This record gives sequence, C-alpha cells and structure tokens, in this order.
Amino acid sequence: EKLYYEAPPAITETIVPTISILTVVGIVPAAAAWARQAWVRYKITTRRIRVTSGLQGKDMAEIVYPDIIEVRTVKRLFGDGDMVLFLRDGAKFELRNIPEFDEALEFILKQCDKDVVEAYRAKGDVTNP
Repeated sequence: EKLYYEAPPAITETIVPTISILTVVGIVPAAAAWARQAWVRYKITTRRIRVTSGLQGKDMAEIVYPDIIEVRTVKRLFGDGDMVLFLRDGAKFELRNIPEFDEALEFILKQCDKDVVEAYRAKGDVTNP
C-alpha cells in the first residue's frame, strides 16, 4: 500500500468565508471552513481512501476501491474540486475541496474498476456535462 495524499482539505476553501467575516453573516461560514481545516484529514493510498474527522480524529470513514460503482466530480477555483463516490451498498462517500484535484482524480481512477472509469469519462464530471 503506497500513500498518495494525507492532509486536510485545500486551504483555499477558507479564503471567501474569511473575507466575508467583514459582514456579520460571514462569521458562521468562516468558522465552518476553518473547523474543516482543523478537524478533517484525507488519506488516499493505492488500496483505500480514509477520512478522519471530529475532535482528535475520533470519527473515521474508510472505503476500498472495489466498492466504488460510480464517481461524480465538481471542480472549484484554484485547481481544487469535490468528489462523490457511490458505493455498492448504496452509500455515498464525499470528499470536499481536494487540493490538486485533477492529479488526485487520476490517481483514484487508476485504482478503480475499468467500467467505473469508463462511466466517469462519459458523464461523471458535473462541471462539464
């Protein structure tokens, strides 16, 4: 098992919420964005994807690539993006604000089944329908 990425979501998700603190309404989104930076960690390897969250990383969700049946993505500004992985048991596994998104997506697709990759290439990128 080789490690590809282990870190929090991209820091760029905090830019707009932090600037919006100038308005009273902006305090809540800024606090949520900074909380994700402090508490969420992604770990992407050649065998699995793990998301740890919560205080001291006590909440953990993990999937293995053979469980993925569908991939959908949305790109964000600054080269970041979001990904939803649909699993065999009907669950959805969401990765928000992944940095260097295109490279991470290609790494994940290399680990997935061929039919999942073909379906993604046909219609999985919501940004480019």
